[in-house]
Amino acid sequence: MLDKRYQTLISLAETQSFTQTAKQLFITQPAVSQQIASLESELKFPLIIHEHNRITLTTAGFKLANFAKQTSLESQKVISSLKTGTEHLKMGCTLSLSSTILPKFIQQLSTRANVVTTKINNTQHILQNIRDGKVDFGLIEGNFDKEEFDSFFVQKESFICVTHNSIGGNSIEDLFNQTLLLREPGSGSRNIFENWLATQNYRITDFKNVIEIASPSAIVELLKQSSGISFMYQSLVADELKSEQLKKLDLTGFHVEHPINLVFLKNSYFKETYREIVESV
Repeated sequence: MLDKRYQTLISLAETQSFTQTAKQLFITQPAVSQQIASLESELKFPLIIHEHNRITLTTAGFKLANFAKQTSLESQKVISSLKTGTEHLKMGCTLSLSSTILPKFIQQLSTRANVVTTKINNTQHILQNIRDGKVDFGLIEGNFDKEEFDSFFVQKESFICVTHNSIGGNSIEDLFNQTLLLREPGSGSRNIFENWLATQNYRITDFKNVIEIASPSAIVELLKQSSGISFMYQSLVADELKSEQLKKLDLTGFHVEHPINLVFLKNSYFKETYREIVESV
């Protein structure tokens, strides 16, 4: 539905090259230049900057390219839903929420829409999937750019220090000699913990030993074997705490609750649909 000049701008924003854009769109390089020049003439502001045989988009150019990309993705979705009479939703979810909140969402969504795809990864990957149109929205516990994304609050989750029953401590300093089991960079839970540490003037490197593990369930199993400490959402280990396989450490000055949000691109045509989804769960 988009003017082909905007499709060219989208490609140029991704490739930063007239040559690569021409190859990607199966047109000539002069055609790329002509289309961008035509847009600039019509809009009456520059979209690209030429510097030493290289090009870069202006701030306005990038913003317009992002808007055009979102419009293109959402228009395709609108047409598809009109043809079939059914909403086809592509959903993302962070690993930490996949075993707790995600099943409840899928159950509710199945009554009103066809959930085509559910992608599970860390926060940064899910946010990138939203940008790329691979998912329509994501359940996120990590931080996100509120200039780029919009959101609806889902619920708050308690974020705790958890360990095997044989390990104790009253403050974060008491735990520096323990092995810290930590999610990989880009995960929401790691970001939350690192941000809290910074408020106490500490860093991850203050721990004697740090092991990065991408799977929350693997971290839980290692904790059961007395393999260190970790920081995660309480709901992830609710059963283990109840059965006393693991215990929560109440550390001085550590009381963290974090919001879970349903996140989507700002100014989305489907904002009201996402609001209804949150309200129905």
